[in-house]
Amino acid sequence: MKKIHFIIITVVSLLFIAGAAVAVFWPDIFPQETTESRATVDSTTKTTIAEATATVPEFTCPLDGEATGEQQSLRRPFAVMIENHPDARPQSGLSKACVVYETVAEGGITRFMAVFLHNDVGNIGPVRSAREYFADLAKQYDAVYAHCGGPTTIYDVIKNLGLADLDQYFNGDYFWRIKTRHAPHNLYTSTDFLRKGSEAHGYNQQVFFQKLNFKDDEPLEMRPATETVVINFSKPLFLVRYDYDRQTNTYKRFMVGKPHIDPDNNRQISPKNVVIQYAPISNIADDPKGRMKVNLVGTGRGIVFQDGKTIQATWNRATVTDPTRYYDPTGIEIKLNRGQTWFEVVDLTKP
Repeated sequence: MKKIHFIIITVVSLLFIAGAAVAVFWPDIFPQETTESRATVDSTTKTTIAEATATVPEFTCPLDGEATGEQQSLRRPFAVMIENHPDARPQSGLSKACVVYETVAEGGITRFMAVFLHNDVGNIGPVRSAREYFADLAKQYDAVYAHCGGPTTIYDVIKNLGLADLDQYFNGDYFWRIKTRHAPHNLYTSTDFLRKGSEAHGYNQQVFFQKLNFKDDEPLEMRPATETVVINFSKPLFLVRYDYDRQTNTYKRFMVGKPHIDPDNNRQISPKNVVIQYAPISNIADDPKGRMKVNLVGTGRGIVFQDGKTIQATWNRATVTDPTRYYDPTGIEIKLNRGQTWFEVVDLTKP
């Protein structure tokens, strides 16, 4: 038995010696783990873990692509009419809207429709009356449409579109008037009030609508130094300018040459995307107040400004329930940067 043990020990010893010799003379077969190699492995492992935890957020807002919570991502949007008469400035809440539409109402005065979803906003206004083409735009988001009255024809339009309606005329509890401004430029609401009004009417709190496509910002080194966008809707009082900010990759908004400030947070409105959509705009025949009609279904010319660059575009919208999508000259859909977008609907006769 001792002889057998001696043989086994001898064989194991010989194998160990042979292995050591192979490692010495042919090191590539058995590479040695050094402190440097262990550090490289640890670093690689940590990098992989960091990359895994820095993934795209699980929940994003379907209107602007920003990261948000699950509950906020599933909310029903609110589309609120906000006026832009000089006596209504500065407006509250515009900086926290996901998207904002601007086009002419009458007399060359522009009006906004701000669409809110994931942000909670305490002051929105001044709220003003509805217009048919804004109701048309609200339908593509299946939004609750908040306004203060409108032309007599608007109610049939809202009914035919199947819009969830929150008109201040019949829902005064969900709006208020401030004392520091004169009527009609003093009517306000909030997302909390609108949500309560929507629930009181039994409106669906979650709806389905087709989402826009989003992308990440271009890296800083790929952004140009500057870009300026000027939109001349009508009169000098409604002249709009956007100055591109390379560092923040946003477009700082100006009206009549002055920064457009949201008084609730004292911030200049600075969207990530500015989209000009050219559309047929004309006066409604025999309308005593000179109201306008705007055709927003079909196809037409547009311009998308993002990352400091100008993209000539074609817009397309098949029906009122479809979102408006924008395509580059090669026919590929343009993805918007994550963040607020201002859609400027301009008469196709304008440059």
